[in-house]
Amino acid sequence: MTGVPHEGRNSLLLFTHFAKVCYRPADPAVAAKELWGFNRNDLLVQTAVGPGYYVAYPHGQGEVLIDYTRLPTQAPSGWPKILRNDQRLSRLVYNGTQDLLRGVSKHVTIGRASRKGKNLDNWFILCRTE
Repeated sequence: MTGVPHEGRNSLLLFTHFAKVCYRPADPAVAAKELWGFNRNDLLVQTAVGPGYYVAYPHGQGEVLIDYTRLPTQAPSGWPKILRNDQRLSRLVYNGTQDLLRGVSKHVTIGRASRKGKNLDNWFILCRTE
């Protein structure tokens, strides 16, 4: 239940900087299979769109799927409230979305978003800062 930020930059025209903040669930049985997290953005985006919580789990060889169709059951104290991804403007950003991640090095990951099974023309890079 401690956040580990992965600073990101995407290929969109606006809102190009963000962070995916991951944490392990408190239940060791759940933590062995998946990570939980949310997207940290500037205050305007966070307020209008929402935090974009997700569940992350292994997918294929050497890949991780960030799945916005699943939500964590709890967030660390002081973090944004967990909202469904079909609420607010989040429905236009995270609803039905999944990000496929591949490691490039120990702290760098690349990813591509898809929605309802179709790849989006959006790529991003993440760098773990801790």
